[in-house]
Formats: sequence, C-alpha cells, structure tokens
Amino acid sequence: MPVSTDDYVAVADFYARYNWAVDEGDADGWADCFTEDGAFLGAIPENPTGREQLRQVPINSGSPSGPMRHMAVNLFCDYDGDDKNTIIAKFYNAVSLWHGEGKWMVTALVTARLVRSGESWKIKRSDNIMLPRPAA
Repeated sequence: MPVSTDDYVAVADFYARYNWAVDEGDADGWADCFTEDGAFLGAIPENPTGREQLRQVPINSGSPSGPMRHMAVNLFCDYDGDDKNTIIAKFYNAVSLWHGEGKWMVTALVTARLVRSGESWKIKRSDNIMLPRPAA
C-alpha cells in the first residue's frame, strides 16, 4: 500500500539527510539514522549491525580518489501491509566521486525497512545490492 504524502516527503527528506551525513563524515548523525540494532547489509564486506559498528561507516568510507557523493533516486515507499509505522523503501543510491571531473563509482539497489520514530523514521534494515560499475 503506497504511503501518505506526508510520510513520503518525510522519508525523502530522511534519505537526503542520511546521504549528507555519510558524505560529510558525520558518524554520529549517520548512525542515528538507524535503530539501535539496525543493519546495513551488502554494501561493504563488514555488514555492520548496531550503532557502534554503523558509526564506523562514514569514518572508513573515504575514497582515495576523492570525496564521494550519494544521491538517492527513484524512491518509492509502501507501508508494510496495514502497519503505518513500518515502511519498505526502494531506491537507487548512486555514488559518484567528485575529484576533478567526477565519475560514477557505483550504484546500489536499496531495499530498506524503516520504522517510525517520533516525527521521523529510522532504518531497521538496509539491504544493498551493488550493481555493476559502468564501463569507463
């Protein structure tokens, strides 16, 4: 079932802030996007789970080729059945390197389970499938 307009806008804003946090190296801000036992799976070999492990992702995500920029695109959201406090969000997270002319690094197909947390959302589980890198 598609989400309300208010919930869609809140999730879109949430993912913009999530991407800004990782790109700016804001470890606490990025980890706070997750529940205490949240999981970030498939994007990096460690598959961090829990806030302390998640804090390490922005710290360790720097690229030797320059700063990364994440862009969430083609977002769609559905409630998990009749539960209006859980959303399944799907989108592409396109990651580029912005050193010099900028180059695509990778695109991830993301399926995430978000749970309502007060006026916002938190990620319970983010499953990431890394799509093949474009030819140079």
